[in-house]
Amino acid sequence: MSRKSLNDLRRPKTTAFKSPLQNTSQKSSNGLKNSEQDDVQELEKKLETFNTEIAELESRGLKVEMLQTHIDKLHQYNELKDCAQMVLGRIAVLEGVKTKDLYPRYNLDLED
Repeated sequence: MSRKSLNDLRRPKTTAFKSPLQNTSQKSSNGLKNSEQDDVQELEKKLETFNTEIAELESRGLKVEMLQTHIDKLHQYNELKDCAQMVLGRIAVLEGVKTKDLYPRYNLDLED
């Protein structure tokens, strides 16, 4: 078997190098890829939707300060509910029953 020389392995200088990796996404005039441009447009649509919803809520007389009060009350409610769940869990262990079996006794709704 004959060995090829280094000159035999070189490409002719007239052949341009072709990358095995294909560039599938083209850049637009603003320097973003098409997929990035689509993402930006989608986010702009969402922002417009949110701004419309905010304007609608404000036109009904709702204010941002009310939202924070509502959030604070929800946190307080969830903390109290967690405590009640722990108490029910301990009662269930002491009585050897499932927690859901205690709900009817205390007039609690399983879906709440």
